[in-house]
Amino acid sequence: EFADALLDQCGEELSARLGKKYADAFPEAYKEDFAARTGVIDVRQLESLEEDGGVALNLYEPHAAAAGERRFKIYRRGGSISLSTVLPVLQRMGIEVVDERPYEIEALGSSMWVYDFGLRLDSGLAFELGSLKQRFQDAFLAAWSGAAEADGFNALVVAAGLTWREAMVLRAYARYLRQTGSAFSQTYLESCLVANVPIARLLVQLFEARFDPAYPGDRETQSEFLRSEIESALESVASLDNDRILRSFLALIGATLRTNYFQTGAD
Repeated sequence: EFADALLDQCGEELSARLGKKYADAFPEAYKEDFAARTGVIDVRQLESLEEDGGVALNLYEPHAAAAGERRFKIYRRGGSISLSTVLPVLQRMGIEVVDERPYEIEALGSSMWVYDFGLRLDSGLAFELGSLKQRFQDAFLAAWSGAAEADGFNALVVAAGLTWREAMVLRAYARYLRQTGSAFSQTYLESCLVANVPIARLLVQLFEARFDPAYPGDRETQSEFLRSEIESALESVASLDNDRILRSFLALIGATLRTNYFQTGAD
C-alpha cells in the first residue's frame, strides 16, 4: 500500500527512490496508527529537512474530529526533541495537549522523528483550519526557536486571529506599561487581552493604520474610525481593571511617534 501511494503521489522516478529509502523505516506503532497515504505525506515532510536539527510542522484536522480538536505534527531530522521544550510553548498559546505520540523513522542509517500531538482548542472560537494553520505554525516555530517569547501573548494567535508578530506589538506595549510602573503583572495583562479579543484586534489594526508605510487607505480617517470603535467596545467591558488596561493600550498607541516594526529585513 505504501509503494502504491508513493507511485500515486510522487510519480515513478521519485517513488522508486523513496520506496527504497523508507520501505523498512517505519516502526510498527506508526503502521498501526496511520494509513499508507499519510506515510507518504510524512515522508515528503521529512525529505524537506535539509540538515540535522531542522524541523517541519503540520497542523491538521483528523477525520471525524470533534469541535476544537486538531492534531499537530513536528518533523525532526537528527536527535529527538525534549517534550519539556515543546509543551510549554503549546500551552502558552492557550492550547491543551491531550496526548503525544513519538515515532522514530530510521532510513538508511539516518534517524528522523515524527511527533504527533493531540490538541484541544476552545471549541467556542470561530476559526477555520485554513486560516489558522499557517499562523499557528509560524507562531509555534517563532516561540520554539526563540524568535518570539513563549508567553501568554501567543494565545492571541489562536484566540484573536493575530500573527505572532502582531501579538508581539501588544507584548511590547505591555512591557512598556510595566516599565512605567503599572500595578498589573504581565500575566494579568495577557489575560485581559485574551478575554477581550475584539478589542485586541482593533488595537493592532489601529497600530497598523497609523504606522504601516504601505497602508492603502486614508490613514487619518481610518485611525479615527478605529479609535471610535475601540471606545464603543470599551463600554461593554465589565471589569474596571480590564477597562483601565485596555484604555492604557489605546493611549500608548496614540502617543507613539515612530516604530521599526515594519522594517523586517535582516539589516
